[in-house]
Amino acid sequence: MSFPINQRRRVARKLKEVIDPELGVNIVDLGLVYDILIEDRHVIIVYTTTTPGCPMRRYLQQQIDQALTEIDGIESAESKLVMEPEWSVDMIVPNVEFFAVPPPQLIQ
Repeated sequence: MSFPINQRRRVARKLKEVIDPELGVNIVDLGLVYDILIEDRHVIIVYTTTTPGCPMRRYLQQQIDQALTEIDGIESAESKLVMEPEWSVDMIVPNVEFFAVPPPQLIQ
């Protein structure tokens, strides 16, 4: 696959809108996004969760998939959850502010 740097940056910026609701930090800064693969107008996001049994894994996948549909020029996309390499706190960008974004609220 080819890796056009400007397209990867656009996708990464959009993925910064996907917030892990348990930590209040975007998935890029948490180090959960392992790769962004682009071939023509097809994008594959390879990502992980903070733990193998993370209760938010389905939520994160839905948010990633939704974010990708909002990027102009992408015709198709997929997100692939992987558990290797195992995520660790060392993957978080330095000086990240936890709970900078409040968790989503239920609409009643």
